[in-house]
Amino acid sequence: MGIFKYFKDILSGLWNLLVGLTVTSKYFLNFKAVTTQQYPEERLPLPARSRSMIKLIYDGEKDQFNCVACLMCAKACPNSCIKLEGVRQPDGKRRMTTFKLDFSTCIFCGYCVEACGFDALTFVSEEYENAVYRRGSLLQDEHAMKWIRPPQPVAPEAQKNETATPAVAGA
Repeated sequence: MGIFKYFKDILSGLWNLLVGLTVTSKYFLNFKAVTTQQYPEERLPLPARSRSMIKLIYDGEKDQFNCVACLMCAKACPNSCIKLEGVRQPDGKRRMTTFKLDFSTCIFCGYCVEACGFDALTFVSEEYENAVYRRGSLLQDEHAMKWIRPPQPVAPEAQKNETATPAVAGA
């Protein structure tokens, strides 16, 4: 009984060795496509909904940030890494004066972006290299996080409809 198990284990080992060598030879002889990326020369595009870097949206037309200092993002953050202050302006509207986000404790959960009801925070998928030499540089303020939304291209059909519809003058 012992000699039968001995030879069975030898044959099982040889079979597993052949399976492993088959996989290795496929890659060695390049039967499969190469999946290696030559980083940083070649960079794969990230999906649009990737959670890579949080930015404050700046409205260039109004020359101000969209943030109204409602503190919803700070309350939604599970790590309390958002600190912000705001003031009430003479017209009664609140505006943010300081915004600090500590990326050394941020887990990029996205709760702050979801909690913001004023379209002031967003994930920017173009920036995903977050490695730094000094931990202190991970504490960013509103100027380091400033992001201006790129203009949306207008569809040709929408341009035709705008030019084809004449403006009606008031009587």
